[in-house]
Amino acid sequence: MSYGVGVLLLAAVGGYWVLERAATHKGNLKRIGQLLGVAIIIVSLLGVACKVWYAATCPPGSGGKAWRCPFASTPPSPTQPK
Repeated sequence: MSYGVGVLLLAAVGGYWVLERAATHKGNLKRIGQLLGVAIIIVSLLGVACKVWYAATCPPGSGGKAWRCPFASTPPSPTQPK
């Protein structure tokens, strides 16, 4: 789990870097850079929250079958056809 969280946190740092680079520009390039940087940060932090939720709610030995991410749709029950 820590490998995925580390990559997501590095992505958040990358989003901050994009924000910093966008601050030096003007006009639409600045606006697009700011939106892109904020979007990267938000998505990566949501991913970290999802992984932490997984670690907190998935019982050991369940193979991940009991886990439901709060940001994902609910998986179909085993009795429903795929």
